[in-house]
Amino acid sequence: MSERHDVLIVGGGLVGASLAIALDRLGLEVGLLEASPAGELPAVFDQRNLSFAAATVNALTALGVMQKLAMAPGPIRRIHVSRAGDFGRVQLDAADYDRPWFGQVVVARDFGQALEARLQELPRLHRYRPMRFLGLGEVIDGHRQVRVADEAGERVLQARLVVGADGTASGVRQALGIDVDRHDFQQTLFVARVRSQRAPDGSAWERFTDTGPTALLPRGDRHFGCVHGVARDQAEAVMALDDAAWLQRLQSALGWRAGRLLDSGARSAYPLIQVLARALAGQRTVLLGNAAQTIHPLGAQGFNLGLRDALTLAELLEDAAGDPGSDALLQAYVGRREEDRRQTVAFSGGLARLTSNPAPLLRPLRSLGLVAAQRSSVQSMLVGGAMGFRGDVPRLCRGEAA
Repeated sequence: MSERHDVLIVGGGLVGASLAIALDRLGLEVGLLEASPAGELPAVFDQRNLSFAAATVNALTALGVMQKLAMAPGPIRRIHVSRAGDFGRVQLDAADYDRPWFGQVVVARDFGQALEARLQELPRLHRYRPMRFLGLGEVIDGHRQVRVADEAGERVLQARLVVGADGTASGVRQALGIDVDRHDFQQTLFVARVRSQRAPDGSAWERFTDTGPTALLPRGDRHFGCVHGVARDQAEAVMALDDAAWLQRLQSALGWRAGRLLDSGARSAYPLIQVLARALAGQRTVLLGNAAQTIHPLGAQGFNLGLRDALTLAELLEDAAGDPGSDALLQAYVGRREEDRRQTVAFSGGLARLTSNPAPLLRPLRSLGLVAAQRSSVQSMLVGGAMGFRGDVPRLCRGEAA
């Protein structure tokens, strides 16, 4: 048994589901391969906080996803950045750029439910769930063979273009034989929801330390989304802390910028390892999102970068009159993503290395950098990148109608 599609997306997480929605209006036969069964969200849609850049909000609004959120997102109107032990700080205010906010904070589970609600409105989309990706086969008559399996056994699907949106441990990437460059930051990031004396007012605080960043992000439910980086060898001890000791640790790292921290939800922990694919495309196959690059969360650009991957591909497919898996189209995709990918990876990874390096000689240099970043010319560059307007920006990210 064989089923043919114009585009087959492997992975139903944040990026894969967003791409399926973006492709709906193009009249293509699209298949979505999902590991989770119907009625169950993928594990990635948990209680972590997603910081959507302005470009991402523009695109998801045009695609009808933001309107499906059950909880109003938390706007980021002001950003305060500092480092423990260094002088200087960076303060950004969206009002200075004639904008209501730099971005918005959304809970991953709420976003997953919004994506699911939108996917259910796409009658042309063929969803395979639960289904496992097993491997890639030959290209026959312009279609890539894709081996998959479900409870009924193995089968073969065919697609003119196969999209690997299946995460950091991408099976599609492995099937293509694409190597990766890894960098282990030797840090673990803890994520939790916390409540403070002061309700969020649109301010986001980020504090760098020798063991990684700690940040408070304003959510829409009168809580903050907290991230706290620790050295890998401290992770088990931090996870074992009771709530009082955990809150005391956060208070010590952040100070009293948001007042006294009162309580915390459950903690989740994620090792921080950068994984960069050495190529983004193979024969009739392309990688997006974490399958292409899993980056340090500093600056909260991971999903934003992956969504721009997806929307760039959708835009090229919309503008192309012919074969969606042609070498020319895939080469155009790789070319358009090069600058944004390179700059975003360099920013997040480079800043993570610099800000967590305890070398005393780096302290005055970092302090001078924080002072310099207060200059309007430097701030404008930082703000543009943080809002997702970097490189060849997809039309939907610029706010052009879907």
